[in-house]
Amino acid sequence: MLSCQNKEKQLHNKLKQSIEDYISKDFSADTRLDSIVILSIDSLTEYHFENYILKPVIENRIEELSFQYNHLSDDKSFEELALKQKTENQINALVDKLLYIQNDQQNNKVDSIQFKYFFVNALIYTYKNNEPTQEYYGFPITTDFQIREINELVFE
Repeated sequence: MLSCQNKEKQLHNKLKQSIEDYISKDFSADTRLDSIVILSIDSLTEYHFENYILKPVIENRIEELSFQYNHLSDDKSFEELALKQKTENQINALVDKLLYIQNDQQNNKVDSIQFKYFFVNALIYTYKNNEPTQEYYGFPITTDFQIREINELVFE
């Protein structure tokens, strides 16, 4: 029993350290970390990660881009046409990624047994300009404790 508690504590410490290293590199000079509270840890296979994390992110991004695209004016200026084309290309790339994921899953090319990611929900307490702040984050963390950017995974 004690051994399990020690392993769990070690896991929490490693995950907190990974999160601290990751978020601290983007802090401005007036920001400092107070604490990290891990709210939950999910162990995900590649299949579950794609289904419950990656696909919803892609679908939300497609929805945002579609909204943006539909609200661009029909002004025939070069800038407007270029923005519409760029947005359409982004939508198409995301749809292709979704189709690729679905195809791999249907053809059993995605591992659904061995876990690949910890998905850690955490509450990060910081001080910015000496004012306390708190933010919720979700971090996909590999089994070797590297945080992966969702956008990086979307376009991988």
